Amino acid sequence: MMSNPIILVTGANQGYGHAILEVAGQRLPNATYILSCRKIEDAPEAVQKLKDAGVSAAIEAQQLDITDDDSITAAVKAIEEKHGKLDVLINNAGIVALPDTSSLSAIRAGYNSMFNTNTTSVAVVTAAFTPLLLKSSAPKVINISSGLGSIGLTGQRKMAQIPTYASSKSALNALTVQLQVLNDGRMAKEEGGAATSIKYFSIAPGMMKTRFNNYLKFGKDPKEGAEVVVRLLEDDTGDKYPGGTYWEFEQGEMKQVPW
Repeated sequence: MMSNPIILVTGANQGYGHAILEVAGQRLPNATYILSCRKIEDAPEAVQKLKDAGVSAAIEAQQLDITDDDSITAAVKAIEEKHGKLDVLINNAGIVALPDTSSLSAIRAGYNSMFNTNTTSVAVVTAAFTPLLLKSSAPKVINISSGLGSIGLTGQRKMAQIPTYASSKSALNALTVQLQVLNDGRMAKEEGGAATSIKYFSIAPGMMKTRFNNYLKFGKDPKEGAEVVVRLLEDDTGDKYPGGTYWEFEQGEMKQVPW
């Protein structure tokens, strides 16, 4: 991995985002990790837990509500002023809820809320940080999706049916591909090959024991779920994992997930 990369993880004060920081911080200690959360008062305890777990990497806290444009703008400004660039953006913050079908307005509200956080806000955050990503020598955007977002697996009846959440993650996967294609098109127009290329990924961490899903009894440890992200971080050259792809880490190996 490049020397002292700057890595931002959204929604990282607990659960999966916190597990990503713990595993990555132990395996890749030369990076600077930015732990972002909606309520900055939640950050000190989260940072201390990482230190208690043996993370020696630099951990910084940043207030960031991905549904609030002013908060996003302030976070971009703060990171730009301190670091001047961003090497990796990990879009982890998200929500899940069982759909309320009691009325048409409830159905509409449920979908709007889910898509606003899980898809639209990821697009906005990514757009806001793109200028800083383009200042990196090898930038990456890792979107935390879900196996439930796989249309192929859902069509094979291999996934649970939570239409609001699953469709928001399917849309997130589509966003990953769209952004990669736009990036590649931009690169093709650049002369001399000096432009910076961003690699975009979707990942499916699997069902985990976190508050996000009420500590699912048969879920995996979030730190095991973090392995797929760390493997992408460790790929310096990009030869193993090309951009615009969808990954999981299961049974000890990286596997591509069908869209």
